[in-house]
Amino acid sequence: MSKYKFNKDQLRFVEDKLGIRGKVRVILTYVLVSILLAILYYIIFAFFFNTREEESLLKEKQLMEKQYVGISKKMDMLDKVIGELEVRDKEIYMNIFKSTPPDLMSDNSNDELYKQLDSSGDISLVRFSVKKVADLETQTKTGGDKLNSIYNELKGAENSTDIPSIMPIRGMSLNQTGASVGNKIHPFYKTTAKHTGIDLLAGIGTEVRATANGVVVDVLKSDRGRGNQVIVEHWGNYRTVYAHLGDVLVRKSQPVKQGSILGRVGNSGLSFAPHLHYEVVLNGKPVEPVNYFFAELTPREYKEMLIIAMNTGQSLD
Repeated sequence: MSKYKFNKDQLRFVEDKLGIRGKVRVILTYVLVSILLAILYYIIFAFFFNTREEESLLKEKQLMEKQYVGISKKMDMLDKVIGELEVRDKEIYMNIFKSTPPDLMSDNSNDELYKQLDSSGDISLVRFSVKKVADLETQTKTGGDKLNSIYNELKGAENSTDIPSIMPIRGMSLNQTGASVGNKIHPFYKTTAKHTGIDLLAGIGTEVRATANGVVVDVLKSDRGRGNQVIVEHWGNYRTVYAHLGDVLVRKSQPVKQGSILGRVGNSGLSFAPHLHYEVVLNGKPVEPVNYFFAELTPREYKEMLIIAMNTGQSLD
């Protein structure tokens, strides 16, 4: 729309034509307003709407947060399992040797000195070596006293085969591990019941062997409860129980050697599936059987087997 102004000379309104400066001013005004509007639109769009890349990054962030929570829970569980393994490792030593395990880690080691070997003087190294030798002599004496204590404790046993230390089923794999000692869900009643041994899955007819030298103190045959059982007494107030057997191949009062065949796996008694229920009893109390497989399991296998046994919530009997 054109603008008009009053011309005093002509005494009438005439059209106001812009000059070059006016036109430039108008153009700059329009450009500036357009830029400001564009910036305003961009801010509004960026504030209320996400681009595809932002949506993808947001979803990835949410997924990573969920994964972090899951990993944190797994780390907490692993820390708990490791702590329990340390306690059980000490229990194994105590149960076998009836003595507190020696502390082989020295708190007096100086890590910083090893980092400064290039700059340390001869006198510093000599003093450090003398101190380490003195510490080693002390530890050696302590270790000797421990060994003497172990020897005095074990001198009633002929050899290590008098202690349960092998698996009752030869060559079994870790995935044959079932529920171990603790409160487990009963397979038939679906209630929590105390489980006093470990379930080892195996086919009917699989040979079951004695885990240590001993004497068969009882042979029980029944269609109820633990079914057909063999109970063997060993040195050091140990007893082992082999339940849910099919065939029983020993008799009461029969001496057996470690590895002797006692019977075959069956499904007798109140059993959910063919398996061997194996117990280790010390001084009349059931203990964790996995701790007594040390003669055949590597540390890695022991750890995996213990985790499986602890995390299996339902027993087979």
